[in-house]
Amino acid sequence: MGSAKVKTIVASLLIAGSALWLYLYLHKTPPKTDGRVHDAVGWVLAEEAARLVTAGGGVTLLARDTTVFPNPATEAEMKGFFAAARKLKLSLAATNSIKLDPLRPVRMPPGDFADLLRKLNDGDVVVSFVGPPLLTAAQRAKVGDRKVRVLALCSGAMPQQVDLRALFDQNLLHEAVISQASPRSGPPASDDTQGWFQLGFQLITPANLAELPAPVAAHAP
Repeated sequence: MGSAKVKTIVASLLIAGSALWLYLYLHKTPPKTDGRVHDAVGWVLAEEAARLVTAGGGVTLLARDTTVFPNPATEAEMKGFFAAARKLKLSLAATNSIKLDPLRPVRMPPGDFADLLRKLNDGDVVVSFVGPPLLTAAQRAKVGDRKVRVLALCSGAMPQQVDLRALFDQNLLHEAVISQASPRSGPPASDDTQGWFQLGFQLITPANLAELPAPVAAHAP
């Protein structure tokens, strides 16, 4: 075999190896999601909705549509929510599956959120797995002073990106589930819903607003 042919083969092998390394680097296998933690998120939000909805009020669910882009965390949260809703006999007035670009932040379009709030009545509850209502001043004016309770999953970096305290002050957010600043490792302290929930998340209410992290680049709702 000639030296030129050997060099060609070696170069081809090097190129193929480099291409394989680059593919594996750019397509790293994501860490496995512990479904029990996200299942507990769904349970907690269902329990809070059952506690806050008033007689005659309804519960509206907002969730990511996972039919096109599967999301194990969202699917576990929905499983937990519906299981808790059945146990608590919590009936849903409406369920809205929101089609979201998986490369963009998990947020419902503000105009759509404003239109939804305008249609609801005092005593209704919105459980949003797609973030809080980030409305403009004009949109807030159109919504008016409706006494609709909004519970929202605000996980990841959202508390640093959005001024959640302002949303609480404007009565656009009444409870928020945020990610733990330092997620705990190992098994939970207790093998129940709260134990699994507290491994990765925290419930924020008006009673513990001081525990919200300060926003770095606050959204101006």
